[in-house]
Amino acid sequence: MAVVRPKVTSDGTWHFFDGALKTYYVSSDAESFTSGQIFRAKDPHSGVGRKSTATPPYHIHLFQTETFDVKEGVLCYLIDGKEGKLKAGQKVNIPPYRPHTFWNDPETGTDLHVHITVRGGPNPGFDEDFVHNFYGYLSSRTMAGKGPNPFQMLRFLDDADVILVPPVPFSGLFRSLGLLWPMGRAINILFGRILGGWLFGFPTRYKEFDDEVSK
Repeated sequence: MAVVRPKVTSDGTWHFFDGALKTYYVSSDAESFTSGQIFRAKDPHSGVGRKSTATPPYHIHLFQTETFDVKEGVLCYLIDGKEGKLKAGQKVNIPPYRPHTFWNDPETGTDLHVHITVRGGPNPGFDEDFVHNFYGYLSSRTMAGKGPNPFQMLRFLDDADVILVPPVPFSGLFRSLGLLWPMGRAINILFGRILGGWLFGFPTRYKEFDDEVSK
């Protein structure tokens, strides 16, 4: 199935899932990248809690430190098996190897506006290209009534040095045994890089999600 480029407005805002998730470039330098993201309230793709389509999977970054800086609304998070909330003006730093995910608090009935910053690492990892391609592909498949191909999703994650984490309490058990990141890295390499990329030919970047297309 061909992917479909989402709406991109003149101010550079990308509208995924028919606007349920909007992302825009904030800033970047040699050491960091910041993405602005707005999750629409009361929308099945972005406003129904952790089960929302746009909720990132529970994951770790191998090399990058991630910061959530809430601008508006309430951000719910799961970090290292513990749930919590951040309100506007609050932020949290998440170092490498620390499992995490986040979502818009459905109890507030308001949009979540958050700046997400990543720092460090030997390659860009979570950057603007990753945001556009990961969410662009997922949005394209979802809006067509299809599920994402798991080999393609792992291809994206492997390229960004992001590893999926099993649900609590298994993540804690694997971590205590020293198996959490080795198992995740092996899955990325085998199913994402070797099978997904080399055998099936799934890319890490689609021309449909290139910034230059709209310039």
